[in-house]
Amino acid sequence: MAVSLRLLWVSAGLMLTTSASAQTEAPMADLPILGLAQVSFRVSDLATSRHYYHDVLGLPEAFDLKDKAGHVRSAYFKINDEQYLELIPGLRAGDNNRQARLVVQASDLEKLHAIYTGRSLHPGPITPGPDGNPLFRIVAPNGLPLDFLQYAPGSRQDLLRGKLLTDQRISTHLLHAGTMVTDDATKAFFARLGWGKVLPGPRGDYIETPASDKNLETKNPPLDPGNPATRAQYLREVSGAVNHFSLEITDMHAAREALKRRGHYDDVRLRVASGNNHHWLLHLFDPDGTRTELMSKDPVPAGVTPFSVMPPGPPAPPIPPTTPGVYPWP
Repeated sequence: MAVSLRLLWVSAGLMLTTSASAQTEAPMADLPILGLAQVSFRVSDLATSRHYYHDVLGLPEAFDLKDKAGHVRSAYFKINDEQYLELIPGLRAGDNNRQARLVVQASDLEKLHAIYTGRSLHPGPITPGPDGNPLFRIVAPNGLPLDFLQYAPGSRQDLLRGKLLTDQRISTHLLHAGTMVTDDATKAFFARLGWGKVLPGPRGDYIETPASDKNLETKNPPLDPGNPATRAQYLREVSGAVNHFSLEITDMHAAREALKRRGHYDDVRLRVASGNNHHWLLHLFDPDGTRTELMSKDPVPAGVTPFSVMPPGPPAPPIPPTTPGVYPWP
């Protein structure tokens, strides 16, 4: 994927010559975006998180970035040649928001910068990133850093093309990411970015912007949002559930059984059910409570209703709900 080397030397004061007015109303099909490149999360203990992401999810650790003192600033785990997951140590106790940034892959970074300048989104300058790729940043009104990146020859990711594509990976496609949006300004911001739910590009990646999520870590019994004794825990779990990422799964039953072996999970932890989108869904949580959503690539078989459950154990017919909207967990 070619990229102009002069991007690496763009200064903060450079004025792009592309007409902003001509780019203001660029349709989605003309946005030079390929999809999601990366999701980044803060973690409290990198060694513990490595076990979850490497040993349980099977994502190989590709490289890390260090500060001047030699301390790891972030560790990158490879999903495929285009998509990575970044873990950033230093999460503070009591910090509900573990999401550090979302990164979108561009095919023409200068053109995209010009479009977003024309839409008054105030993108930062194009600068070289620490991994060797040019990028620019726009900070959403809710505080989320949204980086736009174009892979460059010689970058850390480029040097790993065709490598670390192991069979241990529970998934080979980062399908979507979610970020909490509760205010009108942030809703308007995402609308001005120029896509709907699905990003432009061939992969079908997308970004969700929910205000809440019911797929919490505490399942048995579920947390009561009205209980003052567990209110803080509830709010933390909602944040971890909303600010999540999703991996696409080709065989959900096989994936569940692999996760059971790798993580020593019980059947309560590995519940699989048909969502309203008619795909099998399974929700896991990293050691700090960030949700990993596993979603089947193919829809559930015809006739399987939403909220049906995949029984634990060997393959068996789904268990349909007896009460609409209520999972019939065995």
